[in-house]
Amino acid sequence: MRAKRTVSLLSLLAACFAIATAFFVQFTATEALSAEEEPIVVVDESADFSKVFSKTNNIAVSSSSPERYGGDASRFYKSSGTDAYLIYEAPDAATHVWSGFLVETWYNRSGAGVTPGDMSFEVSPDNNAYTAFSGFAKTVSTDPLVGGWGKVSWEATSLPAGTKYVKIVFGDTTAHPSAWAIQIGKTTLAAADNSRQTLRDEIGSSQSLLDGAVVGTSPGQYPQSAVDAFGSAIAAARAVADHSSSAPSALQAAYHDLRQARATFQDAVILALNWPASAAITSTAAGLHHITIAWPAIAEANQYPGVVYHVYKNGGEAATVTGTTYTFTGLKAQLAYEFSIVASSGADRSRPLGPAALATNDVGLVPAPDFGLIDPDDFADEDYISPEVWVNDRRGIPYYYKHFHTVANAVRFEEPDRGFIDIVVHRNPADNEPYNARVQENHLWFTYFYTNPASWNIYYGMPQVKYRLEEVLEHLLTLQSPQGAFSEYSRGGYNLPGTSFALQFLGQTVRLLQEAKAANPNFPSINEDLYDRVVEASRKAIVHVLNDNAFWTHGTAFTNQYTLMWSATAAYLAFYPDAAIETRMHERFTQSSGAFISPAGFYYENSGYDMGYNVGVHIQNMMADYYYFKDTDMEQEMIAKESKFIDWLSYNLVLEPDGSHFTSNAAASGRTGSAHYERKDIPLAEKLPLARAFVKTQEEVAAEIVRAKSDITKNGIWPNVPALSLNGENSYNPYGLYSRILYRYYPTETERAAAIAQLPYIASDSFNHQRIDDRSGLQFTYARRPDYYAAFNAGQRKANQQAFGLGLLWHPEGGIMLSSQTENSSTSSNRGLSWGTKKSTAGRVYENGNVLPAYKINGQTIQPAVGHGDVAQGNVEVRYNLGNDGTKTVTFLEDGVSVQVNHQEPFVEHLPLMVGPEDSVTVGNGIVTLVRGNAVLEIAFDSGATANLVQKGFRIYDYRMHMLTLQTSGTLSYTMTLSTVGQNEAAPVTQSAVEPGEPDGANGWYTTDVTVMLNASDDLSGVARTEYRLNGGEWKAYEGAVKVAAEGENLLEYRSADRAGNMEETRSIALPIDKTAPTIHVLPDIAELWPPNGRMAPIGMTVNAADGISGISAVALTSIESSEPDPEGVTGAVYGTDDREFQLKAARSGSGTGRIYTITYTVADKAGHAAIGTSAVTVPHDRGTDSME
Repeated sequence: MRAKRTVSLLSLLAACFAIATAFFVQFTATEALSAEEEPIVVVDESADFSKVFSKTNNIAVSSSSPERYGGDASRFYKSSGTDAYLIYEAPDAATHVWSGFLVETWYNRSGAGVTPGDMSFEVSPDNNAYTAFSGFAKTVSTDPLVGGWGKVSWEATSLPAGTKYVKIVFGDTTAHPSAWAIQIGKTTLAAADNSRQTLRDEIGSSQSLLDGAVVGTSPGQYPQSAVDAFGSAIAAARAVADHSSSAPSALQAAYHDLRQARATFQDAVILALNWPASAAITSTAAGLHHITIAWPAIAEANQYPGVVYHVYKNGGEAATVTGTTYTFTGLKAQLAYEFSIVASSGADRSRPLGPAALATNDVGLVPAPDFGLIDPDDFADEDYISPEVWVNDRRGIPYYYKHFHTVANAVRFEEPDRGFIDIVVHRNPADNEPYNARVQENHLWFTYFYTNPASWNIYYGMPQVKYRLEEVLEHLLTLQSPQGAFSEYSRGGYNLPGTSFALQFLGQTVRLLQEAKAANPNFPSINEDLYDRVVEASRKAIVHVLNDNAFWTHGTAFTNQYTLMWSATAAYLAFYPDAAIETRMHERFTQSSGAFISPAGFYYENSGYDMGYNVGVHIQNMMADYYYFKDTDMEQEMIAKESKFIDWLSYNLVLEPDGSHFTSNAAASGRTGSAHYERKDIPLAEKLPLARAFVKTQEEVAAEIVRAKSDITKNGIWPNVPALSLNGENSYNPYGLYSRILYRYYPTETERAAAIAQLPYIASDSFNHQRIDDRSGLQFTYARRPDYYAAFNAGQRKANQQAFGLGLLWHPEGGIMLSSQTENSSTSSNRGLSWGTKKSTAGRVYENGNVLPAYKINGQTIQPAVGHGDVAQGNVEVRYNLGNDGTKTVTFLEDGVSVQVNHQEPFVEHLPLMVGPEDSVTVGNGIVTLVRGNAVLEIAFDSGATANLVQKGFRIYDYRMHMLTLQTSGTLSYTMTLSTVGQNEAAPVTQSAVEPGEPDGANGWYTTDVTVMLNASDDLSGVARTEYRLNGGEWKAYEGAVKVAAEGENLLEYRSADRAGNMEETRSIALPIDKTAPTIHVLPDIAELWPPNGRMAPIGMTVNAADGISGISAVALTSIESSEPDPEGVTGAVYGTDDREFQLKAARSGSGTGRIYTITYTVADKAGHAAIGTSAVTVPHDRGTDSME
């Protein structure tokens, strides 16, 4: 959905109705509206040309930077300096007229203060004669210009009577540097009903026809019945027209009825030549490119011996013959044509016979290949090499060969848009439309398979492929303007990328066809006329692009769309030399060195920086340039120009220590995001040694081929390739072939290693460097220190996704440690992957806005200079405002980066750390430590800040972003210190201390909770972490004294790791804890002695003692006490031992209540806890009534 002004539909309709009503008030009486009539309002938002009746070919659609145009997401603009206009036809022009218009335009004021000329307008009743119209009002908005653009409106509330066509003519832009300096954002036109006047005009015309008709039976005369019927129809229409209350619907119905009656009357004229009643046109023979048609002779053939037959194809006369058959040749295969015949003799003509729709034969489907007839080794080694266009794309020629028939059979053979590749495998699905020349770029794959004589290729010279290739090219040619440009985003939406990319791939298609014919003179190339038109279309497009100043100006802003013109032009010149074209191309090539490449070294994209396009399309374009400029007089100029770009990459792509990939400094990109870089093909590295750092080596390519051949038959599947995805983009993309058919160069491992050694952050461990662009205002600062390399980006934000500030932090042994990323291009959602400071209530960091710093080195202010180069050594201070809410200072020190934030309201600092699978990250009080092998990043921050570490979904290969946030208010200071630990194989040593210092129970047992303190030391790299676990549980980070309270045999294990990754052997300490006394139960076998006869009675004791923790240590008979003193009352008892048997006297005092013996035992556990158990044996005084002496 296109984003336009934010208004409700009701308010828009109300406004339009008000405008239209104002228009209608000024109509003449003959055009007055009935009470029930409502105006028709046509609103054209300039998204495409669907509402435009006609236009000049130099008008295109723009959708860039709507923020400069009051939110207009699409606009019409003039693509070249010649005259340009649009025409709008009234809706149902037979019954309506235009009554007024409002055209909202945007005018650009150049740097020199030049604005284009005024718009002009013309009107017409019939689209033949136009007259200038001056009755409009011009309104210039007083709002401030945005990027040089201001709004100008043109309004007419009344138009001349009978206006059915309005022509809107662009103002003169010849004095302005750019043809596109006027853009139409919105056009609103009001139409009024004109039915009554239209009907009256038709009545007058019909009456004149009737008055001139002659009644009779001779040729040229009319039957009386036809005259009567036509006269009645005229009378009926006049009655409606003359009735003042006739509604528009009645007037329109009467008009259409009268038109039909007129046609019937004209068809009733008596002719001299007439077809037999059953006459028809038939096909007597047909092939792929011919049809023979036949028809019967005219009924009066014997009366008119000189009869001839005019044969028509699709409305145009093709031949005049005396017979009744005709053969059409040179037709397109599988296409229906309309044929008609008119007989004539002198001045007499018959009515047309037909049309008859007849078709040539079908061409048949493109078959799928049979992989059972071929082997993996049938393909050349180079067919398995990855094209390095998309990340991790390993699809070789077998993938494209397997799916080619699906793509080929999607070519339309019917109208409209015959030849359109109607399958969503290339480009964005939303743009997969017949008017998009870029969808047709896959013609290169058609040409490749059609011209490739490899033994495995069944499509070589196959007619079914040839016919489809021809139709694809035919359709592509219909998308070219008379000036030479191709359309992309709308019908007639001609633009630079649609044209330059079309040329890029057409050049290679022509090349492959030429090479095929040279290799085999009998090769059945495409239709010769079509081929010539393709070559001419290429020439015309090249001349147009190289000479059109509007395209050049656009190209200076979006350079990837123009730089491919060098190889596209060279491809044409390789077969069709043209001195004028070659000279002009060379002029533009030389001019581009300063116009396309920033003084900072990057190629401009949207007049700014974009890493994705720089390492994507530009490197692809560079590959083709070298193919054509290698060993020519343009080679050295190309090397000089591209060396600036390679030098830029050398500062902004940082290599992992293992050489696996580069991480890019991309957060300031204005169009795409490109977080990492996989080595690509840069054949220019053959002559530009530093570029070898960014390409694959010969050894890697050889290994890749071996791996690809193994994978292609993995799991017994041949070919083991992905399914064809119908999601557009790169599913079946011509870039998958493009680099394969160009020159290849791969350095050796030694040659690449030498280039890597020259990367500035590897060649030196100490420098300050700046790169400044004057056009965009972007500033890039680089700081190299022995233990880190950092990039800081600054400038004025021109795209919503740009994020400035600290772009990356790299360690020479650890690789990427911190990497900031772009934001979403839409502010309605946030990625949250950028470094910077965010107000607690905001959605994005301040660095997603303008970052306009002041710089100091060792306290001395420096002024950034346009261009690039090293600046003074020392600590670099970068200070900038956080909107209107605070300030921030970033200082690049010798061992790290310090940051000071001043912000009164609550805020959150964001640090996007990149963490590998083997990395260690610890968050402590006031410090966060990231350890990767010998590389250490310590982030020390104010203790008042709250730290939180959250995993994000974003990854750079094996690294996953962990966003560290520091939440606080007022001020925040933190320092990111990077260090490298030495070679160290010695593990740290951890000492333990226990409180109580000694076991406070018996036998080494503790009888209270135990607190354990751990203290680790490492004299080399330092301790990274200490961890412990209790009784075989999960390992936990040691953060302070560990309290052990569990009773039983506890085992506390602990260990520490240092920053070098060495882990200590696990140590342990036994902590037996018993805080609970044992239990004891005592029970005699005789609880009562009777009779009290004074005799000694044997007693046996049962003692149940238990301890579930440390266990029972001893049980002892402690005492036997009698309630009546009796020295002889107990015998045989051994106190202090586990004595369970003794004798008690069965006696008691006669005057007492009875005797009680209390028997006591003591039990002790191994921890030293004791418990007492007692029991009693009684000698009762009596047993009541049952007792006996």
